[in-house]
Order: sequence, then structure tokens, then C-alpha cells
Amino acid sequence: MRYFAMEQKHKHFIKSVARGLSILQAFSSERPKLTLTQLATITGMNRTAVQRFTDTLMELGFLGRNKHKEFFLGPKVFSLGFAYLQGSKLIELAASYLTEFSERIGMTVNMSILDDREIIFLYRHEVHRFLKYDLRAGSKLPSYCTASGRVLLASLADRVLRERIKDMKLEKLTSHTIVEREKLLEEILRTRERGIGICDRELSLALYSIAVPLLNHERKVIAAINLSMSAEEAAGSILDNATREIVEQGRKLSQLMGYSGTYPEIPAGSICEI
Repeated sequence: MRYFAMEQKHKHFIKSVARGLSILQAFSSERPKLTLTQLATITGMNRTAVQRFTDTLMELGFLGRNKHKEFFLGPKVFSLGFAYLQGSKLIELAASYLTEFSERIGMTVNMSILDDREIIFLYRHEVHRFLKYDLRAGSKLPSYCTASGRVLLASLADRVLRERIKDMKLEKLTSHTIVEREKLLEEILRTRERGIGICDRELSLALYSIAVPLLNHERKVIAAINLSMSAEEAAGSILDNATREIVEQGRKLSQLMGYSGTYPEIPAGSICEI
């Protein structure tokens, strides 16, 4: 597919800009990493031209490159995407609901999307702080040891999920953090089966979190919402009520986005990644 092969409709049209942007358009949830040769094939440009564009995009932060010489989208792409998402229907619609929900149940509530191996907060309403650092919209956390991360990972196609886990750096943040790849895969598949993500003291010994997916009219997972409570609260009667509450909130928001299926569910291969 030649992304830059487009008709010039304006006298000020700059073909080199279009060609550079075609490099970024080559990436997708099914093609998160691409080699120089693959980029040349997809865009229809020669390797020398692709090399110049990738070097420039890497310097500017729009691309990264791993030890296998594969390129991937960099943080600057997210910055642009986040600026767009800030004004999108999803955040506009969810913010008032999640703020009211957070204040009513007295727990911190977040809405996140998946960015390669991490989650990014689109929205956060903090009630209690369990981590030593400040988190806000735009902040990132590892996907493998967060409830929202597991929901979003569960919505990947099986092949993509296995590749993602294989490439992850799994750090044992607490004594409860799952760092064995097969065990992590099993937990993510359990998350998919029950439709709910759970993280019990894996990111912090003080933190227990529950997450559910947000689905749209196409049955695509567009984000995850989670609530956080103390590990002590999770050991008591509060947990059952909190689980019912987050599921009901996820159902309402999904229905507002046009979803009409059984809830909660996490269809494999249904994610909408940035």
C-alpha cells in the first residue's frame, strides 16, 4: 500500500511532508514494529528515502528503534493523539460520569488506553494516593501489573498478545508482582474470560485495583476504566460492592458509546490502540 501516492489537490501541497507522514501511517495495532525494508515496501519508497525520514522522525521523537533494528511509534505521536483525544467524545462523555462515580464511592478512578507495553491515563480523579509519585492525564504505568493494563492486553489478538509479553521487561515491583511470562499470559487470559481485570498489590503493596473495558458500537475495546482501593479494603466487604459498581459504570459508558452486547466482555483482537 503506497500511502503517499495521493493526488496533489493544492498548489502548496508538499509531497515530502506527505511522504514523511506515510512512514507514521504504516504502523498499526497489527504492525506495531516495522523494519526499514518493511517500511519501504509499505510506503513504496526506496530504502535510502525511508532511512532519511526515519532518522528525522527518531530525532524528533516520533519514532523509536529497538535492538532488533525495528521501528515503533514514539511518544511524540501520543502527544498529538492525546491533544486530539482531549477534545474527543470519549473523554468529554466519560469525565462527568467518572468524576461523579469517584466522588460517590470515595475511590480513585482512572480511564486508560494502551500504548505498546504501557497504559496512558486519559482521565484521572484521585481520592487517595497509593503511589509516591503524582499521576495525571498523560501519565504512564506498566500494563503487565495494572488492572487496566490487563484488560487492554486481553483485548489484543492472541498472536499479538504473546509477542507483546515476550518483548516486555517484567520487573518485580512488589513480592506479589507476576514476572513469569507464562503465568502472566494465564492471568491475562483469565481476565479476558471474566471480563474484569484485577491487580492485587502488584504495583504497590498498598494498592488493589479492579478494571473493566469500555466498548463501542463495533464491539471494539476503546479504553479501560479502573478504581483503586487499599489492600485492607479489598480484604473486606467493600470489594464485592466496588466490583458491582465498576461493572455497572463500564456498562453505562459502553452503552453510551453504542455498545449493546453482553457486559462485561473482552473480545480477543478487539482493541483500538493509539
